[in-house]
Amino acid sequence: MCEWEDRVSNVAHEIEHYLESHPQAADSLEGIASWWIARQRIRTELEVVRAALEQLSHSGIVSARQDTGKRGPIYRLNNKNH
Repeated sequence: MCEWEDRVSNVAHEIEHYLESHPQAADSLEGIASWWIARQRIRTELEVVRAALEQLSHSGIVSARQDTGKRGPIYRLNNKNH
């Protein structure tokens, strides 16, 4: 498959996954691109970023401090390394 076909196939799978999770959903081309696809990609990237932060935290590169709000930990460069 060429790059274009791969991209189209990946987006088709994302749309299908969204519709399986939200069977009553309906939207325009722009709405699907802006909301369905973008939100799914953000959710996926959040998992990747979470794993990367855990890795950096375990290796001592970043430190995490609990936020007093509901946002979760706040990450920063571990000062012990620099």
